[in-house]
Amino acid sequence: MELARLYPSWTAGVLRSPQVSVVVTRPIELLTTLKGSVLHEGWLTDLWGMDYPGQSRRVQLSWLVWSYTRGVRLHLLGNPGLGAVSLVHLFPSAVWFEREVWEMLGVTFVGHPDLRRLLTDYGFSGFPLRKDFPVGGYLEVRFSERAKRVVAREVNFTQEFRTFDFTSPWEN
Repeated sequence: MELARLYPSWTAGVLRSPQVSVVVTRPIELLTTLKGSVLHEGWLTDLWGMDYPGQSRRVQLSWLVWSYTRGVRLHLLGNPGLGAVSLVHLFPSAVWFEREVWEMLGVTFVGHPDLRRLLTDYGFSGFPLRKDFPVGGYLEVRFSERAKRVVAREVNFTQEFRTFDFTSPWEN
């Protein structure tokens, strides 16, 4: 792809798929440069993250940018860890995407105008899409008829976790 040739210090590799995926080392600088030229009429269509707990930079982010005037769809893969620079100044749609990634994975976006809860309540603690977040969560929320309000309490499992043997007794 042309990006790997034009910006060799910013790109680490190109993955061939139905759309072009570029592994980048400096995604914000690359998108800022491309916004002034190739992606002038482009927009950020999606931003998501994946959690890899065993790595030193455990969260990998993916930006999907589309230029509708040039017919270019670009998938950038970056590994900023738990801190990244906000793209709100380039793409206004990044406000909601960055809020969701911050809330679900704990990635802080420097320069974001409004990082606050979007999908969970304001008293929520933890990041639900991280691999070390418990499946049952930390709190149980329910409406109390006696108190006439929503109450929260710690999750209490009535039964220990069991392992099951799925082998059939009829097989040798």
